[in-house]
Amino acid sequence: MKKIIVVVVCAVMFFTACSTAWVATLDSILAAAAPALINILQIVAIANGHQANSNLSAKITSDATVIEALAKDFAQSTSGSAPDICQELQAAVSTYEGDQQLVLQVAQVSDANTQTKITLLVDLVASTVSAITAVIPSCANAASFQSLKASKAYSVSNFAARYNRILVTPTGNEAVDSITQKLKLHQHSKVARSLTFGLLQ
Repeated sequence: MKKIIVVVVCAVMFFTACSTAWVATLDSILAAAAPALINILQIVAIANGHQANSNLSAKITSDATVIEALAKDFAQSTSGSAPDICQELQAAVSTYEGDQQLVLQVAQVSDANTQTKITLLVDLVASTVSAITAVIPSCANAASFQSLKASKAYSVSNFAARYNRILVTPTGNEAVDSITQKLKLHQHSKVARSLTFGLLQ
């Protein structure tokens, strides 16, 4: 009898871990994507010679936090509450997608090279919407949500590497080129960077 109980407990723990592993993946995507989006606002501000849009930056941070919280709630929800939480999660992801559109609307600069950089960065960050929806488990009546599924596995380290390559490409604008060197995304956690004395970035 004890052996059966142990097997059942182990199975429950295994499947619970599998069912919530996507939450950690989602968190890691947002941990890179939200700062990447905010960095774009800083580049726009430097290029145009004004302060960064702090209200939009705060909104992006807040909306990313809401997605993370709802994802945790959804992972722990019962069958009765799951559909409602799922709808809230869908709405939160749509809001985050809207934030990206807002950044694109304000990301207009006169310098052509900087504008090209900004457009490439915004397009890259836009791919995170598909990455987010790809890791969220399906839920009731979410056909439209499922249609956004990404066709390929998402890699945060690959995203950061591509983002950083675009970010540091010289524009000829001294102020922009100086700030972008300081805005690079990390491909590894703070713990991993500390343990390797900065060898991992």
